[in-house]
Amino acid sequence: MCWSCNPYCGGCKPPKPKPIKCPECKAFNFGEEKNCKRCGTVLPEREPPPTVMCLYIGKLCANPCMRHKKEPREGEDAVCMWHTPAKDSE
Repeated sequence: MCWSCNPYCGGCKPPKPKPIKCPECKAFNFGEEKNCKRCGTVLPEREPPPTVMCLYIGKLCANPCMRHKKEPREGEDAVCMWHTPAKDSE
């Protein structure tokens, strides 16, 4: 566990989406806006995170953290509060 959380790390929970840089005015835009907050230019689409098989809980996850790469320790419950079901698996 970390001493302080970096929201873009993705080690223990899914990383936050990185800000998008406006191609016109170079301003960084946080959030889900489609247009730049400064100049109104249409921003490029965000790439969705890849859907992966989570080894920790044994299910597909559409917004994985780094825990998906390792299995739970023996005797430990495999529960992930950050699990995001893939749209294909619904």
